[in-house]
Amino acid sequence: MMQEAVASRAQAAPILLVVEDESLVAMDLDGQLHDMGYQVCGCVDNGRDAIARARTERPDLILMDIVLKGDMDGIAAASVIGKELHIPVLFLSAYSDDQTVERAADAWPYGYLTKPFQNRELRAGIEVALRKAAVERMVRNSERWLAAVLRGVGDAVIATDAGGIVGLANPAAEALLKGSTLHGGLRGRAAAEVVRLEDPAGGGAVPLAPGGLPRAGAAMLVEHDGQRIPVDFSAGPICDEGEHLTGVAIVLHDMRERVAAELRLAYSERRFRGAFDNAPLGLALLDRDNRFVRVNRALCRLLGLEAGQLLGSDQAAFGDASDNAIEREYQQDLLAGRSDAVQYERRYRTRDGRLLWALVSATLLPADGEPQHFLIQINDLTQRKRAEEDLAHLAHHDALTSAANRALLNEEVDHGIAVARRHRTRLAVVFIDIDYFKHINDSYGHEADDAVLKETAARLSRTVREIDIVGRMGGDEFVVVLSEVSDAAAVLALTEKLRIECGKPVHFDGHELRIAISTGVSLYPDDAQDFRTLLRFADSALYHAKGEGRNNVQFYHPELTARMEMRTRLGAGLRLALERHELELYYQPIVALDGDRPAAVEALVRWHHPELGLVMPDVFLPLLEEASMGEAIGSWAIFEACRQGALWNDEGPGLAHGPLRIGVNVTAAQFKAGRLAQTVERALHASGLPSHLLCIEITEQLQLADTDQTRAVMDSLRALGVLVAIDDFGTGYSSLSYISRLRPDELKLDKSLVTNVDADAERAGIVVAALAMARSLRLDVVAEGVETEAEKGFLRAHGCDMAQGFLYHQAMPAREFEGWVAGRVAL
Repeated sequence: MMQEAVASRAQAAPILLVVEDESLVAMDLDGQLHDMGYQVCGCVDNGRDAIARARTERPDLILMDIVLKGDMDGIAAASVIGKELHIPVLFLSAYSDDQTVERAADAWPYGYLTKPFQNRELRAGIEVALRKAAVERMVRNSERWLAAVLRGVGDAVIATDAGGIVGLANPAAEALLKGSTLHGGLRGRAAAEVVRLEDPAGGGAVPLAPGGLPRAGAAMLVEHDGQRIPVDFSAGPICDEGEHLTGVAIVLHDMRERVAAELRLAYSERRFRGAFDNAPLGLALLDRDNRFVRVNRALCRLLGLEAGQLLGSDQAAFGDASDNAIEREYQQDLLAGRSDAVQYERRYRTRDGRLLWALVSATLLPADGEPQHFLIQINDLTQRKRAEEDLAHLAHHDALTSAANRALLNEEVDHGIAVARRHRTRLAVVFIDIDYFKHINDSYGHEADDAVLKETAARLSRTVREIDIVGRMGGDEFVVVLSEVSDAAAVLALTEKLRIECGKPVHFDGHELRIAISTGVSLYPDDAQDFRTLLRFADSALYHAKGEGRNNVQFYHPELTARMEMRTRLGAGLRLALERHELELYYQPIVALDGDRPAAVEALVRWHHPELGLVMPDVFLPLLEEASMGEAIGSWAIFEACRQGALWNDEGPGLAHGPLRIGVNVTAAQFKAGRLAQTVERALHASGLPSHLLCIEITEQLQLADTDQTRAVMDSLRALGVLVAIDDFGTGYSSLSYISRLRPDELKLDKSLVTNVDADAERAGIVVAALAMARSLRLDVVAEGVETEAEKGFLRAHGCDMAQGFLYHQAMPAREFEGWVAGRVAL
């Protein structure tokens, strides 16, 4: 039937509505769609017209741009159309950032194509959306038909998928299982959660697993509020045409009326005693003075008492005084005829002193037409009450670390601010981030993560005072609220204790994990008057602490707000920089020391911000990962460098001194994504640059993070014929054995080693040792940051191959670099 409907839909040309704010784009799209055989009922450029045309034309599919004219964008229009008209929408947008995609997903689109796209991609997106819409219409019709049938069934009917999730529940099931008390009802919940059947004879849970079906019989249905209901049930597997299990069908028949009727009849017969005594639930008969007249075995087991210890005793002697008073009110309602049955919670004390929570259901049993006894049924709610307490704890605490969550922090800080205001003291919000936490995850896995988080939370809790509170914000971020502190000096003393305590190694699975924390602090009332602002300011201070080398404490000051705003502004602009062609490669020459001739060039990214002008890498590169642009911009740099390098080596300055090698740095995101070699291969193929004229530069700290991954990446690059250099060498303390394992082609000495190397004996010793190591491994060496003739002379005297730095020239645009090379040729 589904295939016939889809085929029928395909016989007539589908009708499409185009919503696009650019008229030329709309006209081009209209022509493409006609060429593909679709009918276009119209093109509109704003959201409100799109809704109006959709109402009148009822197209089969709407192609929707996100940025539209007017006050309503495409996402808002799609939401209205989807909810009101159920017409499928396929988004066509130039934006693919996370925020836009997440907003678009909320409109439940039938697809999302990123501009520009090919005709075949457009056709595929349209056809998939149309077929999906046709199938969903069939499903909705089938569901309406089935729902109408099930509404007329008196028994509770539930159907699950193969994973045990409820996909269908008729009104009788919602009523029996109290779906109205659950958020969203029964659908979408695990059947094991809402259909809990127990053997009425006390044999434990009745399994409804597919392997034991079909199955039928009598059971006790345990409601989520603890109530137990007698039912007859049947359960059977749902299979597809291939006899593969796709779900389970469960039918429940409420037996309460029949059970109640049987109990009333059994009261006057000998059967009553057997039913009463052997009932799986605690049962008792109480006289009108609340004394036990009869008790069953289940009640004796619950209370840990013999029947003789209960009979004739006042029930109040085994409970709580406040509960006894409430129970008497319910009994009076029964005696006065205001209720036929009542239900309430009360507490009992067992023989060993344990507190037992019970749900009591009570009714009157008459004799000769007059109320004679209260029949009470007692359900043990102790486990449910404990679970509720656990849930209440989880509602205010982090599940992993038991630290306070954001909701509890809000409450505690509001209270702490009120106390500080009354006592004229201060309150400190301390924002903590675990340094290099991601490295622990990459190296040892999530179990190590959890161990570090739990140990950090425990250390923070042990170190702070009783009046302070420790909370977890998520990830590796914690917040400590220090109450009633006198001044910043007192806060600094406490935060230093936290830093020292948390800096101790964490032992995990035979490993000693080295950790540290960066800390940002804001103060009430000095910095802000509310928790939200204090937290934001503490976060600004934390970011400053990480920028100052991590493992330190920084207090908020107003200048940090401006820095954070600039950071946010740059991060947002960075996401559009590629699309707007705001990035440019600058080129810094690398000169051979044996003849002062240009030997290579390093490509460095510069950003021409439309408002801020030229933004240097040390400002925007740290934001790449936060903006999720590291891989995209890094790939662009490789392609652009290869293109320019090919031009120079074909006809440009490279010819003046022989082939000119070009070096490109890679970002951490490129390295971790695992696609670096493929990107390099495509760039070489697109540009025609010979592979031996490209050098990929990997920072020392990046390659130290994961030796196996580094070696695999370097091997894949070498297989392409590309050179690999270790950049910033000397900052990560790589050993000879470590470098020999990786076997790079080149080492680039970090500027920190080169500066004043001719006058600093310690630096000179390190550089000489590094040069000796490189010679032993037959590696070329480039000295970075050379600024003086003295530095150049020292490096040349000790066998350094090449140098770059301001002594020769700073990084410059391509045209300026060509002029510089021409000038060197003239010399």
